[in-house]
Amino acid sequence: MTVNTIEMIINPSCVLEKPKAIRKATINGVRVFPYYSQKVLNGDMYGILGFSRLTDHFPVVPPAGGLYLCLAMSRSSSSGCTTPRGLCFGPSCVYSLFNNEVTCCPASEAALG
Repeated sequence: MTVNTIEMIINPSCVLEKPKAIRKATINGVRVFPYYSQKVLNGDMYGILGFSRLTDHFPVVPPAGGLYLCLAMSRSSSSGCTTPRGLCFGPSCVYSLFNNEVTCCPASEAALG
């Protein structure tokens, strides 16, 4: 399987804040750079945190262990986005994986501890 993009649903305030709470991001130790956007669904605003062009570094998902995303977050934030609970929208972190053709988009969620 190829994964070209990962997107997470985040609090919309985390999209708008400056500077951003995420200071550094890596996937399997490789530095990646996030993009942010906002979406409206059924009248509700939410944010998107994404990482694209992952196939530049990982042409296929590594068979031993998959992909591990690490976010280094600021200790101060005007919007409270400095923890997974503050960053993610809702009771868990919902994310989707997209391949190059956007023909497979499995979504899942990670519990907030």
